[in-house]
Amino acid sequence: MRVILITLCTVGLIEAQSIQQLINQSLKKHPSLHAIEYRLSQMDERVAISQNFSNPDLSFTINDIQFGDPLSRDLEPMQYQAVNFKQKFPWFGKLEAKKTYTLSQKDVILNSYEAAKVKLAEEIRMTAYTMKELQGRIAILNRYKAVARQNIELYTSYASTENKSHTSTMSASLLLSKIKIRGQRYLAILKSQKARLKYLVQANVSSISDTLRIKSPKSLQRYLAKMENNPNYTMRISQKNVAHANKAIRDLESTPDPYVKVGYFNRQEFPDYASVTVGFSLPLYGTEALESEAARKEILAASSAALDFKSTLASEIEIMHAKLTEAYMIYNIIQNESLPQLEHMFELTQSSIQNGGDLFAYTSLLEQKLALEEERISIKAEYLRTQAKLTSLIGEI
Repeated sequence: MRVILITLCTVGLIEAQSIQQLINQSLKKHPSLHAIEYRLSQMDERVAISQNFSNPDLSFTINDIQFGDPLSRDLEPMQYQAVNFKQKFPWFGKLEAKKTYTLSQKDVILNSYEAAKVKLAEEIRMTAYTMKELQGRIAILNRYKAVARQNIELYTSYASTENKSHTSTMSASLLLSKIKIRGQRYLAILKSQKARLKYLVQANVSSISDTLRIKSPKSLQRYLAKMENNPNYTMRISQKNVAHANKAIRDLESTPDPYVKVGYFNRQEFPDYASVTVGFSLPLYGTEALESEAARKEILAASSAALDFKSTLASEIEIMHAKLTEAYMIYNIIQNESLPQLEHMFELTQSSIQNGGDLFAYTSLLEQKLALEEERISIKAEYLRTQAKLTSLIGEI
């Protein structure tokens, strides 16, 4: 029997995982990340494509077909069969500009990949802390459920005497009903959170080894100093780089690409010959200049978007840090002031009951103590969820 118990305990310890372990596991196999990885991988081919010339033109010509004798090809020197090859050559710097543009696009996808990982880690933390909160609440309710049943038995025995009322018994029964209802609600929410965590981790999670422990919050300046590591912000910078690279391409488009056309002409009864043509398109209508101006405005738009996001990010960090500090202060008040005071009142009431005091007041204090203990669990989880949000805002996993 001891061997079985030891084995079960060992299995339980093995199955229990920390939140960071769950995050690492999810980052390796979550399909949403794989989708971005495939898009990122295809950019290598895009870079290679950007260095290729445009496809050449190959044509075959039969010239001067006489309607009176369409099959004869030796009637005059103008009758020939020709093979033509035409290739456009990009102007100096255009291929490099296209490569820079494609690499900038790749950076945007890479930033989105990092942002997705950070967001996934945040969601796992938020869900895990909510689960730990609900499990803590349920444990408290189970403890108070047993106390409530004991009180009902005690109050029932007191109610049989002449000087005791049934009110205290009814109050204790009502408290027990409230505890049961609240417990069922917590169990339902916990079930949904477990299902969410299963999706996030892509595996069943039996238990989480982390506990709801909080420390004094780090300084606001620490978070603000690291906010530029936020992948969503770096993605805005990459988008601005894409706009700059596109502007460079549009500026080069004002210089047309030359092309070379080589033809071989075959004639029956007359000498064969070759021809060489060199040409380029004429930018007569100002399209290239308009494209360049549009690209310049896109740079301005991307720059403004990056500045706006940075400002929004700083504001959100300050808001989250204020919530973090608030939660920490509330926890200290509950832990160091409210609960000790209530515990003292609880002890006094217990002594009063032994001397024939009011049982109804005891039940009321019991309910207040239950609510306060739940609030302590709740504020600890809220602190950790807010901390997870701040961790995400500075781009940490």
